[in-house]
Amino acid sequence: MSAAKPQAAATDPFDVEIRQENDYLRRLDVTVDPAQVAATRRREAAKLRKKTRIKGFRKGKVPVRIVEERYGPVIDERTVDALVNRAFRDAVQRHDLSTIGEPVVSELDYQPGERLTFRIDVEVMPAIELARTGGFRVKRREVAVEDADIDEVIENIRKENAVLQPVDRAPQHGDVVSVAIREEAGGDGAEEKPYRFELGAGYAIPDVEEAILTLAPGEEGTFMVSYPEDFGAEALAGTTRSLLIRLDDVRAHELPELTDEFASEMGDFETLEAFREAVEQELRARGVRQADEELGEQLVDAVIEANAFEVPPSLTSRYLDRVIDAPEGADPEQVEEARKSVAPAVERQIKRDLVLERLIEDQDLDLSSEEFDERLAELGKARGKSLVEVRRELAKEKQLDPLRRRLAIDKAFRFLIDGSDVS
Repeated sequence: MSAAKPQAAATDPFDVEIRQENDYLRRLDVTVDPAQVAATRRREAAKLRKKTRIKGFRKGKVPVRIVEERYGPVIDERTVDALVNRAFRDAVQRHDLSTIGEPVVSELDYQPGERLTFRIDVEVMPAIELARTGGFRVKRREVAVEDADIDEVIENIRKENAVLQPVDRAPQHGDVVSVAIREEAGGDGAEEKPYRFELGAGYAIPDVEEAILTLAPGEEGTFMVSYPEDFGAEALAGTTRSLLIRLDDVRAHELPELTDEFASEMGDFETLEAFREAVEQELRARGVRQADEELGEQLVDAVIEANAFEVPPSLTSRYLDRVIDAPEGADPEQVEEARKSVAPAVERQIKRDLVLERLIEDQDLDLSSEEFDERLAELGKARGKSLVEVRRELAKEKQLDPLRRRLAIDKAFRFLIDGSDVS
């Protein structure tokens, strides 16, 4: 525990002694100058007198003696509130306290017009000192790219460039079907609704998909369909309905052939092999970036462990409020259990953010305007856009600040990696 008591000027109305209870808790012991107590009480009494109406007296002309007799406790309460609030604001500004949550006032000792002392406990952002940021031993995950990984990427690209062709056969998973569905209970007058979706992609409930798989193009049938309990339409959730389903059209994806021509259409590649090599390089580069991020997170954990500090409970609570957005009427015990289950992860995230913020500040890792423009220009080149265009696009999406933060964190990770033994 440490204490700091600044030298107060003769006219200073507040004498504040600050004690550091722990990393985040500050105790303020406040003594208010008696002259300030008396002056504040006179002002509060005068303000109340101006508003007071008592039979036999004009508004604002009630004798001070009568106001004191009737409203003395109210004047005292207002005096104390005014002085406590003013003393707290003054201490926060004077000592540059980054407060979190609401202050707690206790040990209040008040004599009207003579003396006022009290204690304020308030949480602040922890002052983090990173005494050690390097010399850690960590292992980098090996990055390997298999032929199967390359094949998967190329297959996905083929699917993205596939052409839908009509087929005269029973549908299969992956086909795009056009169907018309109406509820039998409504009779012939029931509304028929058209749908078009890919089978197996989760667009339709399982019973409807299973029914469609039994039909041939142009056929229809009546099926009992059970809707899941969590179905979007509340009126249908958990019910079973009889539906008339007609299959109007089936289309299959016709994938482009894996040829040199296909490769040239995907970019500046003369052969399919050159395309495969480019995909491999991109997968490897992506794997290296992910491995570096994982390595950076390992090193952040090592820094947290080497430079232990406590997280303010109110800050954790604030994060939990965002993570656990409990609906109205939720079981309080279940909500509390959910908060407890994610609290460790939330606390780690807070510590991570605070450590990275301090590291970026201490090592001057934030991007200069010129450096940020260079990175934006690189991004624009990859997208085929100018610096102005990519900046305007990111500003519209409100992504400029998050990107700058992400790039600063990348520099912080690189700083940590360069300062440790990575194998």
